[in-house]
Amino acid sequence: MTSALGERASVLVLDDDPELAGELGTHLDAERRDSGDGGAAEAHAAAPDGVDEARLVGADVTVVVNEPGLERVRSADGVGAVVAYVDDPTDRVATDPLVDAVAGSPEALSETVSWLLERARRSVVRSQPTRTPSRIEQLNAGMTELAAVRSVDEAYRAAIAVAEQVFPEYQCVVAVRDGEWVEPVVASSGTPVEDCNRVRVGAGVAGKAVQTGDASIAPNPNPESRFDTVLTVPVGDDVVLQLAAAAADEFDGADRRLAELLGSHLEETLDRIAVTETLRGERDRLLALFTNVPDPAIAYDYVDGEPIVRQVNDAFEATFGYEVETVLGESIDEYIVPPDAESEAGELNDQLRRGANVRREVTRTTVDGPRHFILHVIPIHLDAANAAGYAIYTDVTDRREREETLRRQNERLDEFASIVSHDLRNPLSVAEGYVDLARETDDTASLQKAADALDRMDELVADLLSLARQGRSVGETDSVSLADVAREAWESVDTGSATLDVETDASLEASRTRLCELFENVFRNSVEHGSTGSRTGSGDSVEHGSTGSRTGSGDSVEHGSTGSRTGSGDSVEHGSTRGRAEPDNSVEHGSDAPDDPLSVRVGELARDENGDSAGFYVEDDGIGLPEDADRVFESGFTTEESGTGLGLAISERIAEAHGWTAHALASEDGGARFEFRTP
Repeated sequence: MTSALGERASVLVLDDDPELAGELGTHLDAERRDSGDGGAAEAHAAAPDGVDEARLVGADVTVVVNEPGLERVRSADGVGAVVAYVDDPTDRVATDPLVDAVAGSPEALSETVSWLLERARRSVVRSQPTRTPSRIEQLNAGMTELAAVRSVDEAYRAAIAVAEQVFPEYQCVVAVRDGEWVEPVVASSGTPVEDCNRVRVGAGVAGKAVQTGDASIAPNPNPESRFDTVLTVPVGDDVVLQLAAAAADEFDGADRRLAELLGSHLEETLDRIAVTETLRGERDRLLALFTNVPDPAIAYDYVDGEPIVRQVNDAFEATFGYEVETVLGESIDEYIVPPDAESEAGELNDQLRRGANVRREVTRTTVDGPRHFILHVIPIHLDAANAAGYAIYTDVTDRREREETLRRQNERLDEFASIVSHDLRNPLSVAEGYVDLARETDDTASLQKAADALDRMDELVADLLSLARQGRSVGETDSVSLADVAREAWESVDTGSATLDVETDASLEASRTRLCELFENVFRNSVEHGSTGSRTGSGDSVEHGSTGSRTGSGDSVEHGSTGSRTGSGDSVEHGSTRGRAEPDNSVEHGSDAPDDPLSVRVGELARDENGDSAGFYVEDDGIGLPEDADRVFESGFTTEESGTGLGLAISERIAEAHGWTAHALASEDGGARFEFRTP
């Protein structure tokens, strides 16, 4: 066929992949043979950034598949028709003003390109006539004008222009229904639209045509008009096209057929514009929803198995910290998927490549660090391979943290219930027993043992309240001296003959009250469980001359001439002392057993390369940790019958509230060492 370039029409596909151009060329050749047209068309592919200006401008039709191709067309100085080959008709490429037509499949692309080439051929024939074209040729040529318009007003004016070419001896008007009236909107150049009368629907020639949908040739019912005959053609449900002749019986059957054909083309044009406007409206609404949705969202295409970003909303930029220019055209996984979630992201991509709708909780990297999201991915075409789509990230980090807090609270409630049901019941039973005994025997000495049991209950309740507080945040912190707080805590604990050595002058950010409580509990544990010569058996006696001791595996020692608590209600005499035997194995030390004072040290952990403190430690030279040392921070764990098992648990909770970690290990002297490491 003849084109602007000569005998062979040129189609340029702006894409790196030549396969599309080859497939398009095959379709075009087949269509040309079927139509009997002697012309031919060639399709070539070129990368948008590699095509030269002459080749781009010389193409009869240019096919773009993405925004880089569209931008290359926009930069050229005059191009032929432009076709957008995209899946989504609401895509920004498809709705760009430079685009003349949209195709979503290879067949549709071939048909669209053929139509545009035919339109170009007719344009050339019309611009270089070798003879006076017939009215049908003029009408067909005018269809090019109608096919190019983009608004309803342009369509009305184009229809009038075509009518003036095909029916130069007649006047033409287009009227549109507006409620109960049919209003003239555009008229031929010789007839001002203001001079055209409106009519009611159902009245007059135009009103009846709108109501019945029938074309007619009828006398003009307006006696004051200079036109005697009116040819009226309905266009759809709300538009009429009228031709007016000055003489009666001037219209013939050919006029009517051509007018009806013009009306049919006008109706197709109006339908196309309506569909385009609907699609544009849907695109605008979708774009507004996409842009203004409060959750981060991206629009993606699948390219070589990777989700490639084609658009992000404002919430995405604010949450993840990447502007659209940074991630546009890039795989989103490379920017927001943490290294430990790459396999999970690969699994999601496999599902999305198959066209699945995905909803899953994921962890992604944001400007505030890793956060938890509900990821909802919606492909444009479900069950279609490698379909483009949208991904929305709903932040559920706060919810996850609340759930974790609730879980810890429930665990703490379980701990409290266990301690209350077990540890408080024992001293309560002891107190009740001794009170009953005192009532029966009038022996008030039994009341002292009941009072001891109540003291034990008071100690348990105090520890429980302290443990409950540690689940909360520490509140405001200040820079406090480790040495000052450690010495203050030491003075608050009954340490007997034990000694304290503070080997640091460091300071750290902490709640002074909570830190003091941490030290108190660790000191008390060292003094009660670490004193030398004190670990004895279960229910058997221990002799220390005139000194008594609290016994049991890792239990406390009391210094001086006081009696010792040794058992669970069983007494043993040591000269002038009395005690209660602990339920554990006994060790006899004799009257000359050593009673070396316990030494407790507080120091600073090794500084890092920046000179910042890594935390602090508390260690003693006592008998060390029990065999199951990994349980020392568990609530209720103790190696002595009279212990609450809460002291070290409280210390760990205080550390966690500060963001520290607690560790128990053996000291160099064989005693116990507790390290509290800061972030």
